[in-house]
Amino acid sequence: MDQPHVPFTARADLHVHSRYSDRPSEWVLRRVGAPECFVEPLQVYERAIAAGMNFVTISDHNKIDGALDIAHLPNTYISTEVTTYFPENDAKMHILAIGITEEQFRAIQDLRTDIYALRRFFVAEDIIYSVAHPLFLVNDRLTIDQFEKLLVLFNRFELINGTRDPRATQVVEALLNSLTPQMIDDLANKHGIEPVGPTPHKKLLTAGSDDHSGLYIASAHTVTPHAETVEQFLDHLRHGRHEPAGRSGSSVHLAHCFYQIAYGYYKQRILRDPAGGGSLLGEMLKRLLEPPTQASTAAARVRGYVGGWVWRRRKHRYSATEQLLIEEFATLFNQNKLLPASVNGNSAPRPMTAAEAFETSCNLAHKLGCTFLQRFVDKATGGDLIKCIEAIAAMGPVVAAITPYIAAFKTQHKDEKFIQRVTRHFDLDPSLHTRGPGRCWVTDTFDDVNGVTRTIRTLASAAAQQDRPLTVLTCVDKAPEVNFDLKNFEPVERFPLPEYPQQQVAFPPFMQIIEYIERQRFGEVIISTPGPMGLTALAAAKMLHLRTVGIYHTDFPNYIRMLTDDLALEALTWRYMAWFFDQCDTILVPSEYYRRYLVEHGFTAEKIRVLRRGVDPRRFNPHRRDESFWTRFGGREATTFLYTGRISSEKNVNLLVDAFERLLKDDPSLQLALVGDGPMLTALRGRCKHMPQVLMTGFLEGDDLARAYASADAFVFPSTTDTFGNVVLEAMASGLGAIVSDRGGPQEIVSAHDAGIIVDLSDASQAADRLADAMRQLADDPALRAELHERAKRTAASMSWSAVLDTLWSATTSPQRPLAPLMAGSAQ
Repeated sequence: MDQPHVPFTARADLHVHSRYSDRPSEWVLRRVGAPECFVEPLQVYERAIAAGMNFVTISDHNKIDGALDIAHLPNTYISTEVTTYFPENDAKMHILAIGITEEQFRAIQDLRTDIYALRRFFVAEDIIYSVAHPLFLVNDRLTIDQFEKLLVLFNRFELINGTRDPRATQVVEALLNSLTPQMIDDLANKHGIEPVGPTPHKKLLTAGSDDHSGLYIASAHTVTPHAETVEQFLDHLRHGRHEPAGRSGSSVHLAHCFYQIAYGYYKQRILRDPAGGGSLLGEMLKRLLEPPTQASTAAARVRGYVGGWVWRRRKHRYSATEQLLIEEFATLFNQNKLLPASVNGNSAPRPMTAAEAFETSCNLAHKLGCTFLQRFVDKATGGDLIKCIEAIAAMGPVVAAITPYIAAFKTQHKDEKFIQRVTRHFDLDPSLHTRGPGRCWVTDTFDDVNGVTRTIRTLASAAAQQDRPLTVLTCVDKAPEVNFDLKNFEPVERFPLPEYPQQQVAFPPFMQIIEYIERQRFGEVIISTPGPMGLTALAAAKMLHLRTVGIYHTDFPNYIRMLTDDLALEALTWRYMAWFFDQCDTILVPSEYYRRYLVEHGFTAEKIRVLRRGVDPRRFNPHRRDESFWTRFGGREATTFLYTGRISSEKNVNLLVDAFERLLKDDPSLQLALVGDGPMLTALRGRCKHMPQVLMTGFLEGDDLARAYASADAFVFPSTTDTFGNVVLEAMASGLGAIVSDRGGPQEIVSAHDAGIIVDLSDASQAADRLADAMRQLADDPALRAELHERAKRTAASMSWSAVLDTLWSATTSPQRPLAPLMAGSAQ
């Protein structure tokens, strides 16, 4: 291996399977009773040769039947993948035994229950071996101590596995390169194991495809100097003159293998069973996975099948649910909405690639899933129980379409926590402690104008300016132009929210999102909304074992209560929110009030940290005041109260108008400006026709919004559901004292420097009068307004976005403060 000038031209896939590997380790195959592989040994040989391999072996699990089946062919040799055990706890390891005899195989079978005895046999017989996928926990029992023992016991490891994610490859390579003679001596003394060879710290590396499907044979392989014969090739291996080559795997490739194995099982066990017939899903798989037998595109085959023959001749065989599925399936194919463009085109017919199969499966799951979800909601709303059940049942094939991918994601990353323990135990570079340094920030809402969007935009922009790796993921119709990394996924469909039809929720392409999060190798997921995008991100984080930060921006349970007046629905929303955020490693809330409030509602106190908000004083400041600003909206120069935000019931805007109406009876010269848009705006305009002192500007942004703040005299924000209240901080930066409710986050902003008045709004019968009294107090006392002006500026100056970003970045690593005692009446 120390001869870089010698060209490495001889190639072999040292790790490949045939149909004799019939005991699967993947749960998705065990659940359906399918073996690991259906590939004939001769197919393995032919495909390896076609892929440029000079020598061919088959390494079935604890068998050599496949290798013997091709032993008569040129340039072949016998190998096996040995399942061996640490006798102290039965932790399994897979070790390739390469170029062995039948007699050696029989001895290996007798010894493989004890990894120490097996290693002694390998050394005594000078058998070529390689520890396969060393960071893949075969039965989840391997300990760090046992991994240390592997480093002393064996000198050759598989670096590149053509099926497994490259994360393990990176860690194994870094670890093996970090070994020193002293480290091996220390480990040998610690575990009482004698290392073998003159330089046991210099590990030899191999590669193999680990292919079980026949699709990716030789995708990873081992190369040596030129060899004319098997004996020469094995001699190169035995003396360490070899290198790994090829690529690692991915979840998409592994899922494609699962599909191929499942279809092999379908053909062998179902189609060959005269009584078995063929299931609808199996028949569709046949049209999608089998190579074409005539010059027709895959799209034409499937359209012809689902829209023609099967519908005319076999309709009676299918249930009402399956007939419903066929109708929708055929519609999508006829509209070219399932198959990728590369397959829909007029190119020569061919089997789908892994990427094309993934795109097709995702399209099927997304389109049909969306259709049947909408059907279920419609039927549930109409009270049609039977149709609801049919819609749910029809989701079965949709789930089946994505099950191989879900299984692949889980399989590829199930050992991430162990890998992280290895990186820390061996003090590897900190960049390897997680999948990657990048973070993704996921939100359902990004085209709305609200506090969530403003917070994300501001912090993402600050992160970009500081070169912090952060990407925002969202799902809106058109990606906005921003100055930071943003990935937008086009919605599959949009649905209006019940009881709130003005607000729509996007149905995201969830499988593509999960694959993107995996491919980008993010190390942490930040979730701002518990909607479909948030659920997708949470699922990705669980499957990929990523750190997860949930940000509690919006008090949805209170919104639900105010919009529906349904206490049972409010309680159900609380249960969902508690479940969702409990899945996160860290929960960020914008105020101490909400920290206590969430604990009272069942959230885990130890997970909750406070992430306040910031304000940009360059944008919001008193110097932007314009005495004539309100004349643009039919107003005049007068003492002006300002509200900015959504014009909706949950913001208590009606209560504000009630209070102002009372105030006008004492002083009709006062003015109220409502800045914003929302579902109540039209109705509110009608209500206020008789009050010209009430100005409604609609939505303002940029300089206009900054001037609106600075041109007012006091800020009023009666919402009881806001978790923080960014607008309150913007108003204070503009020099306005604020009147806020005694519930929610805004009260903490005001109380920090006594920069306003906090009003008890708990009694609905007195709320308007109390709010009017507070407004009257400021209207009648210019000196108090001036004093609050100074206090407000000090409050805003103490809250920078840069500090907020630092808090966010350290959220999962910083120590947690003890929870303050619950205050009586703190949470309503």
